[in-house]
Amino acid sequence: MRKTISFLLTALLLMAAAPAVRAQMSDSAVVKYIMEGVSAGKTESQIGTELLSKGVSTQQLQRLMKSYREGKVSTFGITTSSNRLETASSSSTATNRAAQRKGAAARKEVLPTAMPGVIPATDAIVEKKDSMPPSKIRYPNGGKIIYGQNFLSSASRLSFEPNENAATPEDYILGPGDVLLIEIWGESEASYSLTVTPEGKISIPQVGSVSVSGLSIKDATTKLRSSLSKYFAGLRGSHPTSWMSLTLSEIRTIQISVLGEVNIPGTYRLSAFTTVLNALYKAGGITPVGSLRDVKVMRAGAEIASVDIYSFLFGTDPGENVPLREGDVILVPPYLAHASIDGGVKRPMFYELKPEETVADLVRFAGGFTGDAYDAVVNVSRTDGSRRRMFTVKQSDFASFRIQDSDSTYVNVNRTELIENVVEVQGAVYSPGSFELGGDIATVRQLIQHAGGLLPDAFLNRAQIIREKPDRSLELIAVPIGAVMEGNVPDIMLCRNDVLVVANVNEVYPKGDFSITGYVLNPGKYQYAEHTTVEDLILLAGGLTEGASSVKVDVSRRIQNPSSTEASDTLALIFTFSIEDGLMVEGDPAFELEPFDVVAVRKSPTFVEQKIITVSGAVNFPGQYALESTEERLSDLIRRAGGPTNMGDVHGAMLKRKISQYERNVRMTMSRIINQNTGRDSINTKKIMVSELYSVGLELDKALANPGSSYDMILRDGDEIIIPEYTSTVRIQGEVLYPNTVQFIKGKPVRYYVRQAGGFSTHAKRIKTYVVHMNGTVSVGMGAKVDAGAEIVVPNRPEHNKMTTGEWLAIGTSAASVTTMIATIVSLFKK
Repeated sequence: MRKTISFLLTALLLMAAAPAVRAQMSDSAVVKYIMEGVSAGKTESQIGTELLSKGVSTQQLQRLMKSYREGKVSTFGITTSSNRLETASSSSTATNRAAQRKGAAARKEVLPTAMPGVIPATDAIVEKKDSMPPSKIRYPNGGKIIYGQNFLSSASRLSFEPNENAATPEDYILGPGDVLLIEIWGESEASYSLTVTPEGKISIPQVGSVSVSGLSIKDATTKLRSSLSKYFAGLRGSHPTSWMSLTLSEIRTIQISVLGEVNIPGTYRLSAFTTVLNALYKAGGITPVGSLRDVKVMRAGAEIASVDIYSFLFGTDPGENVPLREGDVILVPPYLAHASIDGGVKRPMFYELKPEETVADLVRFAGGFTGDAYDAVVNVSRTDGSRRRMFTVKQSDFASFRIQDSDSTYVNVNRTELIENVVEVQGAVYSPGSFELGGDIATVRQLIQHAGGLLPDAFLNRAQIIREKPDRSLELIAVPIGAVMEGNVPDIMLCRNDVLVVANVNEVYPKGDFSITGYVLNPGKYQYAEHTTVEDLILLAGGLTEGASSVKVDVSRRIQNPSSTEASDTLALIFTFSIEDGLMVEGDPAFELEPFDVVAVRKSPTFVEQKIITVSGAVNFPGQYALESTEERLSDLIRRAGGPTNMGDVHGAMLKRKISQYERNVRMTMSRIINQNTGRDSINTKKIMVSELYSVGLELDKALANPGSSYDMILRDGDEIIIPEYTSTVRIQGEVLYPNTVQFIKGKPVRYYVRQAGGFSTHAKRIKTYVVHMNGTVSVGMGAKVDAGAEIVVPNRPEHNKMTTGEWLAIGTSAASVTTMIATIVSLFKK
């Protein structure tokens, strides 16, 4: 009961602490969450509700709003563009204008938004319309990108920002909020920085108010010069002595709305230099459902322009980028028609087309045909209700066949590899390859002459022409090429795609290569040459190597009898020779090799490479020693090494040996046998595998005391004998209370050393205690002898599964039943 109450109290505390944990959301996490929400297409209300549910306070949101607008969100680890408006003017010093812009930006009031940071890269947002979440939108064409769609998105490398540093155009219309810089120089000098009031006027000291709203820069300059000439001498007349300039010191902002199929619809306050493309970029670009060909600009309730973004992108009419004014509304309707084009065009993809546009327009949008396109016709696939139809449009109809929504156009590509005027020659000519048919090449002789002529080893009796028949099947025509070239028979006319094959005489009568094996420098195959002897082939192979036998060189020869009618028991002819100083001293001196002969140079019986043994450790002369005979033993080598040192422990000597090929084969065979045995008594394969180097247990003291005995084993190549220095300790490990290393005392049993390690643990398997001696041998049992440097290992007992209470009860019940049964039987017998 007490544990239950504690659990409930802990759960209540955790539930009460959950809001506090949510309230600890950092500023950087809030800003990151907002940015991710915008990327996912969430609305302001959705993001705000989610943040409040996560414990973000209203004060934190307001603070982040202010930091975002001042361009300080980079302090939170996220970098966004500053919401600062820059202005431009046509003249005056850059330093003065930068200061004026800075002051104006400081004075500018930013309109409130529903939530900060939701729509990045906008100067001010009055209102943002809720848009459908991306998961609910059914994008056309399976979501494929429409050409031009990504040019206005934030992922594009094009910013589409208005150039506010350019000179103010003369047709720029002034309005409330513009800051004008009037400068007069010459006979009279003055400078004014004046802001156009909401009433559209500027107030010039000593001159008064002048209405400039709605005037262009050019008209305003004329009007102001006329007004100022009354107070400043020399501004008018054919020979003025004073001059005046009018420039924009600070550009006003205008409020425009972007509605329809854009990623972030809403109301924006932007620079007065803003155009349609600037506004669409600020609104996040056009959605896949929106139109790129019919963007409407509404002013005072009427449509003033229909912008075709393709005209701007293809450079046909850059003037389509319409400048905007205060209160303008940009409306992006759904797309007109989407159609795809694929195959032999330079830019295959989806395009938006107007109702009157045709196949020719679609091909033009796709960059035109590729070089391998079949441009005589194109295929247009169209869905007509529940059916799909195919139209093959001829080139003459490209300009009249109109494209409809969801049409798929395909331009075939020429895949044929046939060449109309080519012939080829292969084989025994100086320059084989393809040649032009026609002109100087029309016959077999002319083709051979242009190929450099026949090689000396060309087979002159017969060549072949492989010819393609009209049905694309092949036929072979025999050509007496030698007679044709000598003019003894009429020349043969060639046809398109003919292949003339001239054989090599060695291909007709093959002459196989020589082969040489054994103790030569470069064994292998060598090209047949007439009159080659055994000595010649040995020289071609680099000569004899060390260990080669000069008294036995064998040559094996194939039995070739084309006229034989039955098999023979003889497989090859064998010839044996002796070589001395590179010359034959035994055998037929006129013996010449024939094709496919195999020469074998044997190893001398007395040639044996040195077998190296290593002696290391506590010997007087450690190092490597070469075996003197195949019968050399341990005692012999230790004697050559000067014997053990005074500190050498011959009882702990060890031999490390490399595994031989025979041992490796035996263990691989055992491994295969064990893997095939899937019974219960199968052995673990890993336990029989031996590494390339393994230890051999020695009794070097007995070997030295009894030379030539069974203890004095014979050594072999690669052996390493290690004689350690005397070690006066014994190590105890395994299932003991305190694994330890203790002093060796001669004659003490295993139990004595175990007691030095605290005794056996409860899991110790005492009867299987074993002693590992320094020489690699192992003794098992409590009576095993312990010597210096040995290691005592106590294994553990396997754990048995303990019976549960239910199992004990079942056993007790069964026992009671059996007892009752026995008592019953006994009572029956008594009766």
